[in-house]
Amino acid sequence: MVDVILINPPYRSVISKYVGYAPPLGLAYIASVLEKRDVDVKIIDAPALGVEFKEIVNFVERKKPLIVGVTCTTPSYYSALKVLRGVKEVDEDIITVIGGPHVSFIAEEALMECPQVDYVVIGEGEFTFLDLYERLLAGESTRDTLGIAYRDGKDVVITPPRPLIKNLDSLPFPAWHLLPMERYKAFGVREFPMITSRGCPYRCI
Repeated sequence: MVDVILINPPYRSVISKYVGYAPPLGLAYIASVLEKRDVDVKIIDAPALGVEFKEIVNFVERKKPLIVGVTCTTPSYYSALKVLRGVKEVDEDIITVIGGPHVSFIAEEALMECPQVDYVVIGEGEFTFLDLYERLLAGESTRDTLGIAYRDGKDVVITPPRPLIKNLDSLPFPAWHLLPMERYKAFGVREFPMITSRGCPYRCI
C-alpha cells in the first residue's frame, strides 16, 4: 500500500516523437514536498514509460492509495479524466484529484463534466496538495483549504486562491528518484530541467 499515487496520464504528441520526453516537474515537486512529511508516494509517468490505462488501473488496485492525483495539460485533459474514471471503477473510496494548467482555468467545468473527480487543485500544487492530503487523512473538512474546487451536493465550491510561493528556494529538489530518469532525453541527450521562476513571461490576451 502507498499513501499517494501521482500520475502523468498516457498521451502521445508529435513533438515527443522527435524531441523526447521531459520529466513531469510539477508532480516531482509535489512528491518531494509530500516526502518531507513522510508521505509514501509513487509517480507514474505514463508517456515516458509507455504505460497504458489498464496498467495504471492495475497498479492503483494493487497499491490501494488514499489519493490518486493526475496532472494534465489541455491536450492530455481527456486522458486524465479517463484515468480517474478507471480509478473510481477500481475503488470508489479512493479520493481523486486533478491539477495542472488546464483545469486551473476550468475547475468548475472539470467537476461538472466528470463526476469521478473529487477535487481540482488550482494553481501551484505543492502546498495545496499537502494541505488537502493532511486534512483528508485526519478526516477533517477541506472547505478551508486554499486553492481547490470541489462539489457540495449539486453546487461547485471554489475556495480562495492560495498565495503564490514567494521563495522557490524553499521547495525541496524534485523527487528525481521516483522518475525513470534514463528515459528523459532531448535530441538524444539526457536532461535534468530546472525551474528558476514561475509564470509566463509573455503578454497574451
